[in-house]
Amino acid sequence: MDTITHALLGAVTAQLGFRQRIGRDATWVAVAAAMSPDLDIFAGPLLAAAGFDVAHLGHMAAHRGLSHSLLASPVIAAPIAAAWWWLRRRRERGRTAAATAGAPAARAVPFWLLYLCVFLAEVAHPLIDWCTAYGTELLAPLSDARYALNVVPIVDIFYTPLLVLTLLACFVVRKVGRGPMIKATLAIGWTGFCLSLGYLCAGEVLRERTISDASRLAALFEPEPQSRRPAAVVRAEAYPALGSILLWRAVVETDGGWVAVGIRPIGGAVTGVETARKQDSPWVERALDLPAVRKYGWFAMGWVRAAESRQDGRHVVELHDMRYSLRPDGLESLWPLQVTFGEAGEVVSVRSLSTYPGEDRWQFIRRTWRDIWGE
Repeated sequence: MDTITHALLGAVTAQLGFRQRIGRDATWVAVAAAMSPDLDIFAGPLLAAAGFDVAHLGHMAAHRGLSHSLLASPVIAAPIAAAWWWLRRRRERGRTAAATAGAPAARAVPFWLLYLCVFLAEVAHPLIDWCTAYGTELLAPLSDARYALNVVPIVDIFYTPLLVLTLLACFVVRKVGRGPMIKATLAIGWTGFCLSLGYLCAGEVLRERTISDASRLAALFEPEPQSRRPAAVVRAEAYPALGSILLWRAVVETDGGWVAVGIRPIGGAVTGVETARKQDSPWVERALDLPAVRKYGWFAMGWVRAAESRQDGRHVVELHDMRYSLRPDGLESLWPLQVTFGEAGEVVSVRSLSTYPGEDRWQFIRRTWRDIWGE
């Protein structure tokens, strides 16, 4: 998810008993630990600066790799916890040596408790990223497989405020409460955390409903213009649209083509449908066999639609990552890959494109808002 949400989730995990036992620094260290896996966003630029080839989404593929692995989480947490423990010990010794009258000494907290606080905040990062559609290498370096549950968008207007409210409630109780009232922050922290898990579960329920509705609709798509038989659904998946789990993008591959559907599963409203026929040809097969295209398919987790055209005597094959589009019912990827073959059949170019809108950002946000609420 977005960096702010990761930081907030880390802060919430600190309220599950660590802030109460360790002190206020538990929240800030948990925030830092929760954000640490996203330092891999600098991997692409660093590799490019070192002379490595990071073309064709290489910088994006580097994200959510080893730093997001569940196997790496215990290792990443160790130096953060060790530095925290060392700083606390140093502060204790400093206060003792200075013998400052009335100055409270830092609490003597065992290393294992500091480590557990850091580990839970850090491991929450790949786990919540796993819930999105982008794909996370949870088992790196043992496997480069990308995993995604597709139950929550990367930016969510309900999930993030839920975390904010949890932290705000804890803050208010600490400011106005005394003695036993402060312990209420433990109940508040766990309540907010459990509600956030409930929101993810609701996303899974709506995802299954969306897939079912879209599959029934896609069965009406005819593979051939003259055919009267329903299309056979090969596979179907649903992805929450930007903003919330109230609006979904469903993608269905049939034996004759592709169907993209925008659906609001609560109420069963369809916001739009677009279809495209499959284009199987030697040029598509050749394009799919290129290393750059295979890497693109790995990044898209296999959800790639190929479209062939002829331009200026050349064969052009465009590959679309069907997980993401500007519209819930769109067939154009946000980051398509284009392969151009010359007249002699040679590969002329392989380049990444972008269909990001040139419209005003606020206009795009307003349109997305209307799609979510059906306005």
